[in-house]
Amino acid sequence: MNASIPSRPRPAPAARARFRGPWRALRYCAPLILASAWCGADGLDGRFEVRSADLDLKDGVYQLDARLDLPVGEAVKQGLAEGVPLTLEVDLVIERVRQWLPNSGVAELTQHYHLQYNTVSARYILRNDNIGQQESLPTVEAALEELSQIRGLPVLDSALLATGRRYEANVRAKIDYGTVPRSMRIMMFWVNEWHRESDWYTWTLQP
Repeated sequence: MNASIPSRPRPAPAARARFRGPWRALRYCAPLILASAWCGADGLDGRFEVRSADLDLKDGVYQLDARLDLPVGEAVKQGLAEGVPLTLEVDLVIERVRQWLPNSGVAELTQHYHLQYNTVSARYILRNDNIGQQESLPTVEAALEELSQIRGLPVLDSALLATGRRYEANVRAKIDYGTVPRSMRIMMFWVNEWHRESDWYTWTLQP
């Protein structure tokens, strides 16, 4: 009688799943790792500031005009072309100046913008998230130029400001490149490098 030859034991399915898991996660994270390499190269380096700002009164409403210097080098342009998003947040605070007491708040406004390349249309889409309005631009240079300018943004009814009193208007900007899901932030320790914030730009307003 022939003795049976014992077969080599196969690894349990759970063991195989545990082996494949890290490689599968690496495959999904690869684009984000590449994005971090772009950002680390020269990403958000460079000047980031509100270069100028003003409030213009039109039809009883103060409108904000502002010009920004954005810290976007070739690495960010490359990332945008690959679909990595760029978001901009603009904060406006208006306060009444008081001589013996702290300034009192009159109005606060935060405006959100989102820039991302659309592979279907081969255009850069700049969206105003507050009102849902969006603009399609042909090149990354044109998109960044448009993002750096705020024109005619309604911010305040003139009736809220008293004639003869002095007010201060303050504007700052925040920029994020390559936003990742919150669940991935523990793994991606470099995410804080993707955020920049400008100083406040302040000027006097007297109706």
